[in-house]
Amino acid sequence: MKRYCFITINLACALLLNTLGLSAQSVYTLQQCLEYAVENNRNLKKSQYDREKAAYARQEVLGTLLPQINGTANLNDNLKKAKFIMPNFMNSMLPPPAQDPNAPKYMTIEMGTNFNANVGVSLSQQLLNFSLFNMLDIAKTAEKMAELSIESGEEDVIYQTANLFYAIQSTEYAVDGIEKSIELVRKMLATMEVNYANGLVKKIDVDRLRVNLVNLTTQKNVVRNAADIQKNLLKLQMGFDMESPIAIEPIRTEQLVDSTTHDDLMPFAPENLTPYRLLMERMNMVKLQKKSAVFENMPTLSLMFNYQYSGMSDEFFRGETNYWYPTSLVGLNLRVPIFSGFSRRAKINQNSIEISKAQEDAQILGQSLNMAYLNARMKLTDALGTIELQADNQELAREVFNVAEKNYELGLSSMADILNASQSLVQAQLSYANALNDYMKACVELKKTTGSIRSLLNDNQQVK
Repeated sequence: MKRYCFITINLACALLLNTLGLSAQSVYTLQQCLEYAVENNRNLKKSQYDREKAAYARQEVLGTLLPQINGTANLNDNLKKAKFIMPNFMNSMLPPPAQDPNAPKYMTIEMGTNFNANVGVSLSQQLLNFSLFNMLDIAKTAEKMAELSIESGEEDVIYQTANLFYAIQSTEYAVDGIEKSIELVRKMLATMEVNYANGLVKKIDVDRLRVNLVNLTTQKNVVRNAADIQKNLLKLQMGFDMESPIAIEPIRTEQLVDSTTHDDLMPFAPENLTPYRLLMERMNMVKLQKKSAVFENMPTLSLMFNYQYSGMSDEFFRGETNYWYPTSLVGLNLRVPIFSGFSRRAKINQNSIEISKAQEDAQILGQSLNMAYLNARMKLTDALGTIELQADNQELAREVFNVAEKNYELGLSSMADILNASQSLVQAQLSYANALNDYMKACVELKKTTGSIRSLLNDNQQVK
């Protein structure tokens, strides 16, 4: 019996440890959320399909530079043979006494056989075609643009996921703060109910405190619902199953440090940012398209080879009318553009304008990225100062509530003072949570504007 109980206890402990392990695994860190989002985001999967498509497009262009070989075969049954009308030279070739004066001036001759067939193979090879060679460069550039689009999409997913993650952390931190305030009010209410039973306090004071407790509970539920909505947005961004619950690790305020680190204060360099690199590739694409328009004025040269084996017969390829013979040729095909009605020149001018527009876009984007970087720096500085102020304000509000409670017990303050202090404490807690969210969003924004947003994938701690 003791052995059975011992085994049962061990199994129960093992099951409990396993359950705790599963629960621990269900709590997602920032790094886990980002890795999951990069792997499962639907928009990123579409971008990956575009990259594969671009790779196949380059292979298609490359294939046109290789020899093009085609085989042909046909079999014809000439139900009605072709007929030709020609002068009746047969009658005129006879001696005059033998000529028929009534013979027709023209005679009809039936051509060909009942059946004919041929099989063959043809080969063509581009020897000189600048437009086609330029198309290969265009395809390579398109593949680079598809790759950069994936990088840009991943950075956007990381940015959005991190912001949602930190928003949830801040909201849940606010829920915990309100819960602590509720506990303080609940304890005070329990004490006042005892005092009321002993006739030491008025019933109206107990009722007012009870109403305040209900209001705080309602406020906590509203904030908690906001956290649940943010979690649904996070699951949508991650590509997570919407029906499955998700929990994230709580915020660790003790690890929030001054984020003016060397990595985040790296000098602004637009060439390190994916949107700018993508625009540079687009400008390169426009230049290549102009080259294509220029190369349309260049001659092209190709090699061609053809071999064919033909047969004809009146008795379906048998008997004495069955004939087969080979034919083949090899040659060069030269095409020289001479005049196109100035259409090619107009096309070149259009591409020159597109290049000028792309250069202006580069200037505009460079200024916009620089502005975003400067704004992110200012936001981070302001957010850091706000955190310090709100942290002090939260501690001060907590002290005010404690003092108001003690003074009420001593009869030095009213119930209104306690209610105001509790509301001030909750407001201070919410303001501090918002400051935390603004601070972490500013950190993420700065990382994005400096091109270091991917460092969050390797960061196991809070934003620094």
